[in-house]
Amino acid sequence: MAELSLNKTPQEQYAVLDPTGFSGRIGRLRLLAWSMVITIIAMVTSLLVLLAIKVSPTLGITCGATLTLAYFIISLRISAQRLHDLNWSAWMLLLHLVPVANLVLALMMLLMPGTPGPNKYGPPPPPNSRAVNVLAAITIFLIGLSICVMIALFALGLLTALINAVNSNSM
Repeated sequence: MAELSLNKTPQEQYAVLDPTGFSGRIGRLRLLAWSMVITIIAMVTSLLVLLAIKVSPTLGITCGATLTLAYFIISLRISAQRLHDLNWSAWMLLLHLVPVANLVLALMMLLMPGTPGPNKYGPPPPPNSRAVNVLAAITIFLIGLSICVMIALFALGLLTALINAVNSNSM
């Protein structure tokens, strides 16, 4: 078990956060928080792209493609850092191309705790700030709410089909 040195300052014990790089480590809550932030940015910029398409379709499509590429690269970087926290290679991201494996990988990234202490990808990430905790809680709430809404819509769709079948005596 690694021992903490009393000579080290707290800044030396934790990795420096770099959301734009492929190196380093981030935890589960920071993954959720940063994903929410870039998703909100992507939603706002996509509205601007829709406005740009009205002005000039070529301009809008070019801006949209550029922003989609930027969102994809930033998402890859954040996911790579999360895999590093699990002490796994970022090459595991290729599993996102395999239909069932992508769901398993996403769940593992969200549910598995990171490696305690330093690993081959560096020192552990710093503790989460209050903002990270709040953003992660909001993200978890929105994910749960969307699942409940999908279940309700599915149930109402089946209920509507059943009512239509009873009314038409086609059961």
